[in-house]
This record gives sequence, structure tokens and C-alpha cells, in this order.
Amino acid sequence: MNREYDYIQNLTNEERYTFVECFCCMVYSDAKIAKEEINFLKNIGKMYGIEEKEIVSILQNLNKSSVMAKVSRITDRKKSLQLVKELCYLANSDTGLDDEEIDFIIDVAENMHIESDKIKQINKWVLDKIVLLKTGNIILENEE
Repeated sequence: MNREYDYIQNLTNEERYTFVECFCCMVYSDAKIAKEEINFLKNIGKMYGIEEKEIVSILQNLNKSSVMAKVSRITDRKKSLQLVKELCYLANSDTGLDDEEIDFIIDVAENMHIESDKIKQINKWVLDKIVLLKTGNIILENEE
């Protein structure tokens, strides 16, 4: 596993499930699901130890206010920052950041007491990283 995802090992089962519920809620926040978002959910499910059928069940039974209540129980700042980072990755995985996705990230972050400046810093870092990876693939002539 990529060192960037070592934090997953420190999540409780409830926190893992809450993270995945957040990702599912985020995917639905703009009322359309891109192919990249489906792939993201499949991959993230594997990383978090949540089976595809459970993810489908989560998607079918989404309740944003319930998800926000669960998010507010994440009190470890490092875990909270990781969740915001993952949401920024997900929001930027398709054609662009929609207002609904931005609002969702802000709602989640506020429920975990993360400052708006920190959200902006994390999103900028995520965007920079995405650009660097794409540039590297072009330079190294990798297939996408």
C-alpha cells in the first residue's frame, strides 16, 4: 500500500465506514456519477476493506444528515485532514469541482472543525499533485 494511505490502518471500523459513506455522498452531491468516480469508489472500497456490494448498499441508502452526524464524531485532527484530502481527490477526479462538491467538502470540514484556509491548502496540494502526476505520465510516455 502507498505510504500516503498508511492512515487507513489507524481508522476504526466505524471511521472506515464513515469515510466511505462520505465518498458515496460526495459522488451523489452533484446528481451525476462519472466513470472516474465509480472507479474511485471501487478502489477506495478495496483500500478501506469495504466490499462493492456494501458500497452499492451505501449508495442506495444515503442520508446526508446521518453521514454528517457520523463525521462529527471524528475528533482526531489527522484523520479529519485525511478525509478532507480524499474528498478533494474525489471532487477533482472528474471534469471539475462542482459547487455541490465544494459545499459538501465545506460541510464535512466544518463538522470536524477544519478551518476554511486549511481546506483551500489541501485542495491546492491535491490539484498540484494531480498535475504533477499527469505531467510525469506525459514525460515518461505512459499510457493513460
